[in-house]
Amino acid sequence: MLVRLRYRDSVIPDSFPIVGPGDTAAVPGATVAIRYFIRDTPRGYVLDSGSVHVRRIGNKIEGRAEGAGLENAIRIPARIEYHDVALGTDTVPCKYEP
Repeated sequence: MLVRLRYRDSVIPDSFPIVGPGDTAAVPGATVAIRYFIRDTPRGYVLDSGSVHVRRIGNKIEGRAEGAGLENAIRIPARIEYHDVALGTDTVPCKYEP
């Protein structure tokens, strides 16, 4: 599962609506992609509805994603829980740096 969160200032306990990968206007929002295998064949789809619930505990986040998406013209529901996901340390400075 890949979750891309779009949040305002910092990650806080909140619920984010699921938006499409090309939607650049929705803040806050989340894009969710799911990849899985059936035997040796990789499969995947992107959720197009639902929500992502996030809770921050120190430098880690946990929560769940609930929604549905289309794969091969079939609507597939998903409910995924995650925990102990480390937050990245990359930051963007708010001042000019030559």
